[in-house]
Formats: sequence, C-alpha cells, structure tokens
Amino acid sequence: MVVLLPLYIQKYIIKILCRYIDKNNKLIDCVGGDYRGNESQIKRLMLTLALVSQDWFKTLSNNLTVSVDFNYTNLNHKNLYNNNNNNNNNNNNNNNNNNNNNNNNNNNNNNKNLYNNNNNNNNNNNNNNDIDLKYSIIKKENIKTLKLHFDHQGSFFYIKDISFYEKDKKQTSKENNSLDDDKSDEKIIELDIVNKELEKLSKLNTTIPSTLSLLENQKQQLQQQQQQAIIFKNLILRNISSSNETEDTDILQSLYRCEATDGNIHLLELDLNPIFTFNSLNKIKKHVKKVFTLKINSCIDNELIIESFKQYKNSISQLFIIKYTQQDEIPLFPILAGIIPFNNNNNSNNNNNNNKNINNNEENIKESKKINYLENIEFLKIFSMEVSLKDLELILNYSKKVSQLVISICFNNLIYYLSTEIERKKSKIRKCNCGSLIRNPSNSKEVNEEFNRNWDSLKEALKNNKTLKSLEFFHECYASQILLCKQSPSKTFIERFSSLISLSTSMESFGTGINCPQLIERILEQNKTITDFSVSIVEVNGRPDMIQPYQSLIDKNKQHINSLKLVKFVFNYGTENFNPVVLMDYKKINI
Repeated sequence: MVVLLPLYIQKYIIKILCRYIDKNNKLIDCVGGDYRGNESQIKRLMLTLALVSQDWFKTLSNNLTVSVDFNYTNLNHKNLYNNNNNNNNNNNNNNNNNNNNNNNNNNNNNNKNLYNNNNNNNNNNNNNNDIDLKYSIIKKENIKTLKLHFDHQGSFFYIKDISFYEKDKKQTSKENNSLDDDKSDEKIIELDIVNKELEKLSKLNTTIPSTLSLLENQKQQLQQQQQQAIIFKNLILRNISSSNETEDTDILQSLYRCEATDGNIHLLELDLNPIFTFNSLNKIKKHVKKVFTLKINSCIDNELIIESFKQYKNSISQLFIIKYTQQDEIPLFPILAGIIPFNNNNNSNNNNNNNKNINNNEENIKESKKINYLENIEFLKIFSMEVSLKDLELILNYSKKVSQLVISICFNNLIYYLSTEIERKKSKIRKCNCGSLIRNPSNSKEVNEEFNRNWDSLKEALKNNKTLKSLEFFHECYASQILLCKQSPSKTFIERFSSLISLSTSMESFGTGINCPQLIERILEQNKTITDFSVSIVEVNGRPDMIQPYQSLIDKNKQHINSLKLVKFVFNYGTENFNPVVLMDYKKINI
C-alpha cells in the first residue's frame, strides 16, 4: 500500500533538504575529500527533487539561497580551449552559441548578450532567456550567497561543466590526472560580466514585514510598514591564491563594490610565501571575512604567521606547511598550540625579521595570552619541515578536530631509532644527519633515551585521540632523498611501528613511505578498523618483486582490506623532480 504524505509535510522535508543543499553549495573545499564529486552529487540531487512535481519544484526554488557560478541563468561565456577563430573579431559580441548564428543579429544584440540560449537563434534570445529564468531552480531574488571559481594561474573566473566529471571519472583516474586540474571543460566568465551580475544581485531587494508596534506613531508606521533590505551579503571565492604580492588584492579590489565584496568574502586559501607581507595581509583583511586554508610556503616570519592565524583562526580548518625553516630556538608548533606564547615585542614589527630574540622580554612573554591556533584544524599536511616526535604528540593533543594528518619524516632516522644495536650493525642501518624526529640530535645514548621517552608519549597521544581518521607518513629528507637501508626494515622496527599505529581506535586509513608489506600485515593483525592503505616509495632501482608481496597480502586479507594503493616516485632528470607512477590500485568491489 502506497502512503501519500500530506503536501505540507512534503514541503517541510524539501525545506530541510534545501538547507542541506545550501550547506554543501557553500563548501569551499572538502577536507580530504572529493570536492568535484560532492558538487556533482548535489547537482543531481537538485535536479531529481525538482523533477518530481510542480509543488516540489516551487518549494525547492523558493528555499534555495546559494548560487554557484551564476547558475540561476545562462551567462555569456567562452570556452577556454575551443573558441572559434572566426569570432576573434567579435569579442564584444561573444554569445558562445553551439549552433552557427547570424553575425548581423549578434551585432544588433550587443547590449543584450549577458545571457544566451545555445539552442535558438539570436532573434529570440530575450524571450528564451525569460523562459530560462522562469524555470531556473535557483531564483536570483532569493540569493544570499554566491560562490565563484577562479583560475589563479590564468587569472580568470570560470564555470566547470560537472557533467564531464562523471563521464570521464574512471578514465581520468586511470591516467592518474587530477580532475580538478583538467581545464578542457572550463568556460571563462569575463570580469566585466562578473561585476555586472554582482551589481544586479547587490541591488535586488526583499520586502521585510514591519515590526513596529500599533502604539507607535501612525504616520511613522505607514512610512516604514514595508522595509526594503538587500539579502545578497556573502561572496565565496575558490582557488584564488596569493602567488604574488598583488594578485589577491588586485582581484579583490577589481570586484564591484557592495556589501558582499566589502569585508564579507570567503577565501579558499591564504598563501604565506616569501613575498607575502604585512601590507598584503592588511589589504586582504579589508575584503575577506573567512579563510578556509592557511598555507605556510617558505614563510620565515613567525609574526606574520601568528597574525594571519589571529585574523582567521575561527575559519581555518586546513593547514598546509609546504616549507618551513625554524629561525630561532623556539619551534613553530608549541607557539601555534599556545604552549609558548608568542609576543609581538620579540620582533621589530618590520618585514626583515632583524634582531629577533626569543629570550628577551621574559615578563612580557609570561603576561601575553596563550592561544591555541590548532584547535579548529581538521586537515594538516606538512612537507619540507623537520618534524619532531614532540611536534606530532602536540598536534594530536591540541588539534581537537583533526581528522587527517599527512606528514613527511625521515624514514632513515625512524628505522634507525626503532631498531636495536644488533640490528643496526647486522643490516648496516645508518642514522641520517638531518634533524627529523629529534631536536638537536647527537650520537650520545641520551638521544636514544629521549627518543624512547618521546615515542611512548606519542603512543599515549595517539591512543587518546578520538578524531583522527587518516594518517600518512611520507619519506622526505634534505640530506637523503632515498632510503639508506638497502634491506627490508628490521623486525623490531616493524613491531614497534605497527604497535603505534594499531593503538588508534578511530583511524580508518594509513599511508606509509616505506616499502614494507610486513608492516601492513602486522597492523592488520592488531587493528581491524584500519581498512585503507597506501604506500608511496622513492627508490632509484625498483625491486622486481615489489608488487607481488602486496598482491599476496590482499589475497590473504580481502575481508579486511578495502583499498591498497602502491605508488613509486621516479626521478625525472629533465624536470629534476620525482614523478608518481601507480603500480597498484586495489579497491574492494562491494556487491
């Protein structure tokens, strides 16, 4: 028997789904997830709901308040790579129709080509556009938030055809390319069109009922019975990156001035690179309300890093450290965690970082406020930085929301410290000269004792952490790009490392930078909640049996392994970089 819900309950459910759709359309990135995949799913959900009935369509349309790339209308845009050469002399009339249109009609409609219809002639463009707006799921007059995508390499706004995503997803993944980096399906939106649409949205008013009391002056009540308010107040910009000092600010300042662009912009990323200055940050602060990702990219100014966190601490959920070199005696993470307060008086308030002295002004340091800038971080990725065990312990203890950690360490040191003296001599395991894992390393026995103490503390921190879902360790070292140990890691290393990872009760995914199938096998024996594995290795001469041991591991543990990916990085002498080569990409097929 089919039970039909009353229409008012149906509408109530649709309104709940609208809030879910709006929330996902506001996402500027998916933490460790598939941004384009999520975007495609939300688009399909919208279309599915809209096609059920006229009542569902109206309810959906009246309650959606977020627009992505002006999806309430058909914009005049041009394809990034498939522009017709015949239109080069008619850039001002670019209607991008798929069918061949009459050039004379294009010229006559020069002032009416903000919207186009690819299936009709230009003589009917205005009528067809009215129809498009009438049956658009997103209504312009309801828009509170607009999200735009920007190509910071080409310096243009664009629309990405999501239909290409699902169509080419399998093929693209096999070719090991990034779907979000594929620009063959991008269509450019010119800046003047963006500004015209921003102007229109900023001038749309909505009627708000009067809140005046009947006891108030009758004349004033009549004058203010209907108040007009602008509802478009937020602009989300994805992919803008401060790759140079003026790029962010130039783009932000070139946008049409309205409430949404004056201090209410949400930005995907703030890139603290060597040429990013306090002046750059001050300009961005005038326009940007929230920053989703903070990237520390060869920035050596701790004061600039802390000031960026202070400004956007509540909105930063991703922290990428691409390269960081410690400039003083105090490491970065104790400062970010608020264990050691950072005092601006330690610096000279200039961009040259001259005469810094952490040890002076001790009274001011004690009095300064301790702030944990890591507490909202969900995704943390660290490369080209000498990370210590104390740093890892601190991250697990103070990043209260962290779900994904991607960290580069020196596996040469890790293998050395986790092996016995007998194993070191037998397998010729050497210690690396870098400072990874232990601060100020030496060859004394105290260093080994310090490592063991820190290792036990790290085990306790990982055991107590309940938010971590994914942990990946990659081998990276300025002193040695490849592993010094030519043989398989020692049994003690495998046992101690696997026991650390197996302590986590929340982890589902683990990645390692060493070719050791025995390590994964031992983890599987101790922890059944970890089901997804990845191995990324750097070896000059690959072993002929590199794939077979992992295939045997999968065959033996098919009931527990959901996925296993094996990637080898091969050095390219032409580009002087390591290029990834996928050797295995196993995924369990659920029937």
